[in-house]
Amino acid sequence: GARPEKDDAVLWVDFDFKSIAEPKARNVSEYDSFLNSQADEVKRATDVPRLVRVAVRAPKQASNVNALDEVPDSSWYTNRHALRHMTADQLVQGPNRGKPPDFSHATIIKAKLEGVTPGLQLRDNDGTDYMIKFDNKNYPELQSGAEVISTKILYASGYNVPENYIAYVDPRTLEIKDGMEIGNGKSKHAFTREDLDGMLQHAAKRADGKYRVLASKILKGKPKGPFAYIGVRSDDANDLIPHEHRRELRGLRVIASWINHWDLKEMNTLDMYVEEGGRKFLRHFLIDFGSSLGGGKSPLEYFHGREYAFDGANLFKELFTLGLYVTPDEKSAPLVFPEVGILSAMDFNPGDWKPSFPVVPFENMTSEDAFWATRVILSFSEDDLLNIVKTAEYSNPMVTDYMLKVLLERRQLVARYWLKKVNPIGGFTLGVEAGGPVLQFKDMAVDARLAGPAEYRYEMTASPDREGDGRRDHGTTTLTRIPLGKMAGAETLVRIWTTRDKHSFRPVLISVRRPEGAHRILRIDR
Repeated sequence: GARPEKDDAVLWVDFDFKSIAEPKARNVSEYDSFLNSQADEVKRATDVPRLVRVAVRAPKQASNVNALDEVPDSSWYTNRHALRHMTADQLVQGPNRGKPPDFSHATIIKAKLEGVTPGLQLRDNDGTDYMIKFDNKNYPELQSGAEVISTKILYASGYNVPENYIAYVDPRTLEIKDGMEIGNGKSKHAFTREDLDGMLQHAAKRADGKYRVLASKILKGKPKGPFAYIGVRSDDANDLIPHEHRRELRGLRVIASWINHWDLKEMNTLDMYVEEGGRKFLRHFLIDFGSSLGGGKSPLEYFHGREYAFDGANLFKELFTLGLYVTPDEKSAPLVFPEVGILSAMDFNPGDWKPSFPVVPFENMTSEDAFWATRVILSFSEDDLLNIVKTAEYSNPMVTDYMLKVLLERRQLVARYWLKKVNPIGGFTLGVEAGGPVLQFKDMAVDARLAGPAEYRYEMTASPDREGDGRRDHGTTTLTRIPLGKMAGAETLVRIWTTRDKHSFRPVLISVRRPEGAHRILRIDR
């Protein structure tokens, strides 16, 4: 809910926090999620202008990118670790505020039977409500660990997520709210201890009789249902950018592939009608990360992240080859640890990764969107990831080491794949040397240890100003800095080509302004 920043060049806050009338709740079921994803695919496949743009290799770029090729803060996204480096303590804390839940004498107020695992809604000793998810007894610590790690990564990446905690519950100390019922219609009945015991028979139980759980704090505000992956919400006056053209949703494909968060159906998103700073508006959340980092209802299923739940293309291949083509659904992989399932970096192809249902923003993702998301991923150092993984509180130190190893390996695979698609230079800054101002940059492929030094060819054009005529300059360097001292214009355009292994990438255009003697980067175009 920040105020708009006064900046004549760069928009850093897309101010979609204006007060709106309370929207109606958007009700979406699992069945609706599937049908909506299929309908969205049909719309996309019959979008003639889009097909023409694809044919001429000029896809529609994301609509909410500022002059510096970044995503402004909004009710959807907040720049964090990649641009505003978070400390170790901030990464560990993530979205969590206040102290962890105290379930020593908690009350059951609701029960949830659907989803990957059964769940309860508990009110802790301080009167705070949490949704509780249990680990399966065959895979202790898997769901809870995956959800906590993914929550911290997605929060640091910039997304709105719930407060998720590892907690411990002793069912013997739980009380049941008076009048609480479970079931639907005629099968509805009072929730009893026997119902609780039935829910826990498949949950992982510790030696001390307690259950390790994922405790997700109930979000503040009023839930208004999932957001759609295409179009805008008609009853939200702040929602002006079609969701399929939001870079943070397009780039989420790359980040989700990194942590193998394959269950990204509409039901795992949520619009909350919140009040902040005296204004009432919708804030848009990602929720439920139990199907990431090896998690899921059936952790041994190999196809997750490799094909859609209903994959027409693979079905056609099977039929056309009379069953000779082996789909991911027919393959398997060995269990690594019960705490991580079959998660690995083996045969992980970032370009082929798929969620459970088609997601139109993912299909619309351009190389520029993928580069943005890859920069977000590369902002996490090994120490950053280790600190985050430790918050999963795995009992076995070998699991902690393995999870860190897989995250690092998958991160490298993501970077190796997407950094080949665009000119991999970024992180542009202005410095000063003896000869005057210098444009500095980073080669992401070199920094990620994926490639050796490259050759950078540059061309500079200065606009004329009262100090003199416009000038041109050009050259080639192997250094990641270009002197600007010779350029006298009020605005200088710098084009940089990167050449590596005889391949030259399309240039990046950087506009540098010199208002009243001080230089600043005005614009970056890829």
